[in-house]
Amino acid sequence: MTEPKPFRVEVVVAADQQTVWSALTEPELIGQWFGWDFEGLAEEIRHIFVDHADAYPPERIALEAGQELQAEADGERTRVRAVMPGALDGELADGYDGLEEGWRTFFEQLRYLLERRPAGQRRTVRLAGRATGKQLLAVLDEAGPTQEWHDSRFQRIVVDAEGRLLAAMAESPLTDEAAGPVSLVVSAYGLDDAGLDRLRAEWTRRWRAAVPAGELDPA
Repeated sequence: MTEPKPFRVEVVVAADQQTVWSALTEPELIGQWFGWDFEGLAEEIRHIFVDHADAYPPERIALEAGQELQAEADGERTRVRAVMPGALDGELADGYDGLEEGWRTFFEQLRYLLERRPAGQRRTVRLAGRATGKQLLAVLDEAGPTQEWHDSRFQRIVVDAEGRLLAAMAESPLTDEAAGPVSLVVSAYGLDDAGLDRLRAEWTRRWRAAVPAGELDPA
C-alpha cells in the first residue's frame, strides 16, 4: 500500500477561532464550504467530520489516515491547517496530491464563506475532464472581470462580478502544455432550483467555448 504524501495546507481566515471551530465541526456549516453538491455529500461529511473524527476544542481535530485539522488563534484571525504528518521534502514534495489540493480548495471555500458572509444556502456546479492549463484558465476568462482569490501551482480561484467563487484545479502544473485532468467548482449562494439550472447551463456553455469539443464533460 502506498504511503500518503505528507503535506501542510494553511490558510489565514479573517474570523475568530470560535467561528472557525464551528465551521469545522457543525455538519450544516461544513456543507457550506466543503466539497461540492452530489448525492451522498451529507453522508461523506458525517463520515469525515463526525464518525471518524476526534475533536479537541478549540484547536485540533484528528481525522482518518493520520490527518489533522488545526485552528490556531492569531488575534482576530485564525490559521487553519490540514496536516498529513511526515517530511515535507524529497522526490514527491512538489508533485500533485489529490488530498492535499482538495484541502487547499476547501479551505479557500471556507475562507470565502467566513469573510464574505454570503446569504443563503450554497449551491454548486462542478465540471471535470481533460484540458491544458491554458484552456482551463480560459474558462475563467469567460466569466468576465474577476477578483483573484488564490493562485498556486495547480489551482487558480477567483470571484466573479456576481460574487460566485470559481475554483479551477489541474492535476498538472497550470503552466504545462500537455492536457491532463482538470476540474472547476462554481459556488453560489441563495439560488433556487431554477437559478441553479441556469448556472449549470451557463458554465457548461463556457466550458465548450474555451475547450475543444469533446475534451470536457460535466461531472
